[in-house]
Amino acid sequence: MTDASRPGLDETPAASTLVTNVVKVAVVVLLVGLLYLAVIRFSASPSPVGGVDLTVVQVGANWSVRFTAVPPAKLPSEMFIVLRDPAGAIAVPRTALENLTAGNWSLAFAVYEKSNPAAGEVQAGDRLLIDRAAHPPGTVLDVTDDRSVLAIDTLR
Repeated sequence: MTDASRPGLDETPAASTLVTNVVKVAVVVLLVGLLYLAVIRFSASPSPVGGVDLTVVQVGANWSVRFTAVPPAKLPSEMFIVLRDPAGAIAVPRTALENLTAGNWSLAFAVYEKSNPAAGEVQAGDRLLIDRAAHPPGTVLDVTDDRSVLAIDTLR
């Protein structure tokens, strides 16, 4: 009797088929779980920090950059600016608002002014005065905190 004539020789045992099917289902469940985690991770809302709204106008020899909306409870020590020249090079490296004082004018050619000096937080109405000669039209202003970029605006 040849091997081809024996019945059942080409059939795999039932236990082997069962194990194969269980492994297939486990792989599919694992892939669906990973896909679910990826979707949740990347669709979750970003940090709860809100953005900053700015208005930029020319005032004499300066730019006046007024904060019109600010996340709550942000201190001047917790918010920073970076100024990039029109070519993209950093003109003023990351500097806390609290360090943009009249006494430091010559370092950044920018000063932070509070609309309400009694309030500790940065508020709507506060502003930056930025020298137009040192920072010509096309200069880009980045406003950040320790976690995110809050605003990007071009001085024009």
